[in-house]
Amino acid sequence: MNSPTQAPAVILPRSVLADLFHRCASLGEVGVAALKEAGDRTGAEAVALLGDSPDLLSAAEFWAFLDEILRKAGLGSISFKPGGGAFAAIAWRDSPEATSAGNVRCHFATAFLRGVLSRLADRAVEVAEVPGGRGTEPRWFLFGSAETIQRVLADSQSRAGGRER
Repeated sequence: MNSPTQAPAVILPRSVLADLFHRCASLGEVGVAALKEAGDRTGAEAVALLGDSPDLLSAAEFWAFLDEILRKAGLGSISFKPGGGAFAAIAWRDSPEATSAGNVRCHFATAFLRGVLSRLADRAVEVAEVPGGRGTEPRWFLFGSAETIQRVLADSQSRAGGRER
């Protein structure tokens, strides 16, 4: 889907990506900020790979393309699930390399998804990780307007009694 004027995508080896996550984790808040910036920039590049008319892709083609990018990058895989009304969810299954880096990779994932979806929508789209699953379970991310995401997360916390599931 690259146009002749676009540089080809560069995929980091999985070991390099895992090392990046580990190093950023050791830097605390500075590392988290760097991962968020890297996620946002990677999201922008992913949208550029879609070519001049990403809106011509069907939803199934878009999510398959995004899943392929993440698999090739060693970040895992995603699947899309429509939600109720103004939000939807993404299940992100981490690769073993990303999982070994700990929770810091979620900052990258959130910024990546926000970058992709905001650019495609041509407006701000909020993305938030849903507290819960650990280990081999997929991590869930909601996306939609900031107000809707805040409401959904508040509702889920009140149903769980304020505890993480």
